[in-house]
Amino acid sequence: MIQLFHVSVSYPGDPPVLTDVSARIDKGELVFLTGPSGAGKTTLLRLVFGQLLATAGQVLVAGQNVARLKRRDLAQLRRRVGVVFQDFKLLPTRTVFDNVALPLAVLGTEAAVVARKVGALLRYVGLAGKAEALPLRLSGGEQQRVAIARALAGDPAILLADEPTGNLDQERADEILDLLTQVHARGTTVVVATHDRRVLEQFAQRVLILDRGRLSADGVLER
Repeated sequence: MIQLFHVSVSYPGDPPVLTDVSARIDKGELVFLTGPSGAGKTTLLRLVFGQLLATAGQVLVAGQNVARLKRRDLAQLRRRVGVVFQDFKLLPTRTVFDNVALPLAVLGTEAAVVARKVGALLRYVGLAGKAEALPLRLSGGEQQRVAIARALAGDPAILLADEPTGNLDQERADEILDLLTQVHARGTTVVVATHDRRVLEQFAQRVLILDRGRLSADGVLER
């Protein structure tokens, strides 16, 4: 599903962000990506989403070389990848319903289908009664659930979550991780970037560890 072959990312005058990273994530896997701040976790997720191109090496998503895709084909690929951003990126002046419906509206989905699907997603993430609320009136955990519902709206084959528990207390963080594992159980390939050791010890199956831009370990975390 996701393949990285000797991938490097660098910018003139700065140390490399990623250096010679190779990894494979198969369809239906749940993988945690960890490392200290600045290790390259977010950069790796951006490569998978096609938001950033590698300086060297190849990134393949669903068998397609991201760097060789035309703009239209890249847009099609991105529809197969849901992204949960660290800062949520919700539209503050639009309702929860509108935020979750946004990917469907972009696709020109019929209003009746949008209403049915958004309603189902909000029930799935435990926010059935919050459809008309504005994001800023929600707790951090609730906002994160909205972000997850929006990421799932397009029925993605891959879900990327960048520090999804970073701003939450332990109880809310556990709820979000439980939700992501439920998404994985449905057959979605899930990649979670986190620096939280407790999360890794509690939930991780397979862990990729980045250290100063290099992949230093790939396997089951020792507890």
